[in-house]
Amino acid sequence: MALLEVSDLHVGFKTDDGYVNAVNGLSYSVESGSTLGIVGESGSGKSVNALSIMRLIPTPPGRIKATKIALRGEDLLAKSEPEMRKIRGKDVAMIFQDPMTSLNPVLTVGDQISETIRLHLGLNKKDALTKTVDMLRLVRIPLPEKRVREYPHQLSGGMRQRIMIAMALSCDPGVLIADEPTTALDVTIQAQIIDLMNEMQQRLGSAIVMITHDLGVVAETCKYVLVMYAGNLVEYGTADQIFTTPKHPYTMGLLASLPRLDEKQATRLIPIDGQPPNLLRLPPGCAFAPRCRFRMPACEAAVPLYDFGAGHVARCFLYDESVESERRLPVEPAPAVPGSAT
Repeated sequence: MALLEVSDLHVGFKTDDGYVNAVNGLSYSVESGSTLGIVGESGSGKSVNALSIMRLIPTPPGRIKATKIALRGEDLLAKSEPEMRKIRGKDVAMIFQDPMTSLNPVLTVGDQISETIRLHLGLNKKDALTKTVDMLRLVRIPLPEKRVREYPHQLSGGMRQRIMIAMALSCDPGVLIADEPTTALDVTIQAQIIDLMNEMQQRLGSAIVMITHDLGVVAETCKYVLVMYAGNLVEYGTADQIFTTPKHPYTMGLLASLPRLDEKQATRLIPIDGQPPNLLRLPPGCAFAPRCRFRMPACEAAVPLYDFGAGHVARCFLYDESVESERRLPVEPAPAVPGSAT
C-alpha cells in the first residue's frame, strides 16, 4: 500500500471574475522511502496540490474534491479540523516556500520548534527544549544552544531554511512535503539542504514530495517525476524516463531550456514560446496546445493518458496511431540533465 495516495484531485477557487480550476483530476502515489518530484511553471498547481494534502486551502473561497487523499489508507478529506491538527506536523509535515514568512517573527526559533514537539509528542517544556537543540544539531546549525534563543531575523536564509526542516522533521513524519526548499539560496547552501533532506529520509524512511522549478534538484534527489501544466498531469515516470526519453512536448521544452555543460553549450537556449494560459479561460482540449509546435486539430479534444510501459505515462495525441497528422512524433529526445536519480 502506498504511504500517500492522491486520487482524482480537483481544487478550485471562486473569484470575482469567475471560478478558477487550479488542479484538475490529479492522481499519484508515493511509497515509504521514495521521493516524488513535482515540476512545472508557476501557476501550474504544484503548491495548491500540496496545500490540499495538508487541508490548508481556505474553504471558501477554495473547494477541494477528490476520490480520496489517503495517508496510510486513511482518507484525510474525511477528517475533522481537530483531527487534522493532530496529523499536521506529526504524520505529514511541510516545508514552506519562504521561511521568513512562515516563521513567527516575535517568537524564538526554539519556542516555535518546541511548541510542535510538545503538542504532538507530549513532552514537558524542558525535554522539548532538549529535543529542539538536538534537532538543530541534527540539521547542522552551529551553536544550537545559542540559536534556540534567537529570532528568525537574526539568522541567515540558509539557517532559516534549516530551522524549517528541523521543525518539519521534529516529530518524525511519514510524509514530508517540501515546497521549493532551495529557492533563493546560493548553490552551496542548496547542496547542503539537499544532502540534509536525503540523509533525513534515509534515517527516517519518510516519503518526500519535492515541489521545485529546478530540474537539476529533481535529477539529483527524485526517484519519480510528475510534470504539471495548467493544473493537469501531463507526464509521469521515473526520473530516468523523464530525463532521457521525455514524451510530452512541454517536458521536452523544459529540458531544452536548460543550460548544458557539453559541446553544444555555445548554442542558444530554446525557450518555450508563449505564456501559461489564463485558468479562467482555458482552451478546449490540451491546455498546452496554443504553445506547442506539434499541435494539430485533435488537440482541441480531451486528451487521455497514454501508457509507454514501466509506469511512464503522458497526455499527448502525438502517440495516438488513430490520429492522422503530418507532424507526428517530435524530434530526438531532449538531453538529460546532469545528475543521477536515486
